[in-house]
Amino acid sequence: MDKNMASRGGVVRVLILTAVLVSCVSASKPPKSKVVRCAVCRSLVNELRTAILEVDPRKTIEVGSYRIEADGKQKLSSVKYAGSEIHMMDTMETVCQSMKDYAQARHKETRKLEAIKLVENGNMNPRMMEYDMVQDPDLNKGLEFHCEAIIEEHEDDIVKFFKENGGSSLPDLQEEFCGEVTSLCRGVKDEL
Repeated sequence: MDKNMASRGGVVRVLILTAVLVSCVSASKPPKSKVVRCAVCRSLVNELRTAILEVDPRKTIEVGSYRIEADGKQKLSSVKYAGSEIHMMDTMETVCQSMKDYAQARHKETRKLEAIKLVENGNMNPRMMEYDMVQDPDLNKGLEFHCEAIIEEHEDDIVKFFKENGGSSLPDLQEEFCGEVTSLCRGVKDEL
């Protein structure tokens, strides 16, 4: 009986050691939601940049104070609408609804997780063949949720960032905003 107890104690120690090792290994990997938030951030930047580029660059709006000066006039100035604070606020109200048209996919060559648009200009995304779709138990509703959370947490950052950097290239915008401004992609490994 003592021999049997000793072997059980050894088995228990091995199981505990295994559990500790497994928890250490899984703790070193970023959680799936962090990787997804990074992918959503990159897609959000794409959507916001597209919204800015779609506006007629000649369109302007008057901004200024509602205060009336001593001479009875308001102090107003004209600014470009594209990328303005008003434009960004209007766009942020609806941009996350576009995430319904996105799905999680892994690029076949780089193995990088991305949130890709399924339909572009009324047709299936021609780049779909470059990706393996990732099964999402939430049926991609998580993409919209993450988008809304990013906007809620970084609303002021978004307005300021696009006001200052709206004309930059998409990869530069994604890297700067998702990596530096929000840190959503900083240190994220693309493996699930």
